[in-house]
Amino acid sequence: MRAVKVFWASAVALSLWELLAEPLFTEIVRIMCVSGGPLEFPQPNSAARAAGVLGAVVTPLQPLLLALIGIWAIRSLHRAAAVPPAGRARGVSLLPATLGMVAALLPTALSVAVDLLMAEPSLMWRECLEDQLPAPSFAVPRQILAWLLSPAAMVLLAGLAGAGRWPRPADLRDTGLAVAAVVLAAFLPGVLLGPPANADGTPRYALVGGYRPYVLDLESGKPVRLLPKASRVYAQYEFVVRDTEPGRYVAALTSPTQRYFRLYRLSMGLDGRVTMGERLTPTIKGTISGLAVSPEGRVAYGRLLDGRRFTGTLDREWPVSGYGLQWLDDETLALPEHGVAANALATLDVGTGTIGQVAAPPEHEFTRPVLPLPGGRMLRALGWPTRTLVVHEGTRLVKKVLALDCGHIERLALAPDGRHALVGVDRQADEMERTPLAGLPACGGARTRLLRVDLETGDSQVVPGPQDTWVQAW
Repeated sequence: MRAVKVFWASAVALSLWELLAEPLFTEIVRIMCVSGGPLEFPQPNSAARAAGVLGAVVTPLQPLLLALIGIWAIRSLHRAAAVPPAGRARGVSLLPATLGMVAALLPTALSVAVDLLMAEPSLMWRECLEDQLPAPSFAVPRQILAWLLSPAAMVLLAGLAGAGRWPRPADLRDTGLAVAAVVLAAFLPGVLLGPPANADGTPRYALVGGYRPYVLDLESGKPVRLLPKASRVYAQYEFVVRDTEPGRYVAALTSPTQRYFRLYRLSMGLDGRVTMGERLTPTIKGTISGLAVSPEGRVAYGRLLDGRRFTGTLDREWPVSGYGLQWLDDETLALPEHGVAANALATLDVGTGTIGQVAAPPEHEFTRPVLPLPGGRMLRALGWPTRTLVVHEGTRLVKKVLALDCGHIERLALAPDGRHALVGVDRQADEMERTPLAGLPACGGARTRLLRVDLETGDSQVVPGPQDTWVQAW
């Protein structure tokens, strides 16, 4: 009986602590959001509003409800103790404990319901809030301690003490095994299968946008998460490229002046959340002009410094232009901007530092994207404005996979299979595009479009919604 009283009193005391004392220690943060566009916070629907009102009523009443239920439970035990054992009703103390658990968990359940029922804020709101709000702590010991010292835990212990049915060691073992099985069933398939994919086997998530890219769900067309900052200074992304493992990337983040940069690894979870990984380089002086990862995981970059051009790996640098560089294999870099003879593309052997060349089409438009494909072929974007995607094998034109009659290709990236490309199309016509030599005027309709292009068949699918055309990685 004494244990029951102690646990019910503890439940009431902890509820009062959460209601009256915890707000005194809560950190108050002032949030200021500024944007050139509208920053409209989504209004709650009727269900979310009702859950919020009910939570506002129930939360301050929780200590009183727990106290009343606790008095009822203790009196029920006194009455039950006065009845001869043969005439006692089984489970007489379970109803108060059940109602106590409802009263202890209802405020939290209503708060979670409001979050689930509310429409998701826009990406601008999320960026503003995530940048200024302190990150929540998910330390496991702290979470366990918070649960053990909660009103719900005290009510559960009071119910067990009142019923006189303490769990046996075997029961605790079975419960632990069941929890472990549920956790493994929830997380192990995702770990084994990797990030989610589209029906054609391509990754469901892509990284798009400049300065502060975000994760885009290509099925729904909705932004998922912003990419994290490395620090207050290194928060601006210049390049993000796919690494060798699914859900892994290498990124170049620059200082506000773009005179310095660092390389980092990124990891994407099953929900599209990206976390900052290891730092690959010290602070490098200069403006980064290219970034690529070889099939074996070697990282190469290009940079500009005081009019001089450099190409580097994590081991050494060479005084040649690395603008738009790409790996042809694990030892050879393609250098689109380095000047060589016609019908050739400059290469760099990173083992020996030797400049070479491979056969290429005669039209020198290598300032546009050049992406190596499996089998030694190359995907090239041609024209000014850039409206054509072609596949070459050496100097031979294999096929034309995309031709736009309006707008222009802003940026593209290959899927890991090398068969699909994600193409960002700007469908507006700038002033320079209005001349007869430049082509047709703006397309009309959507101002931007993302296309998933099958390089084998030429078929394309439009990603839903207006999207940023600056495709970083897929």
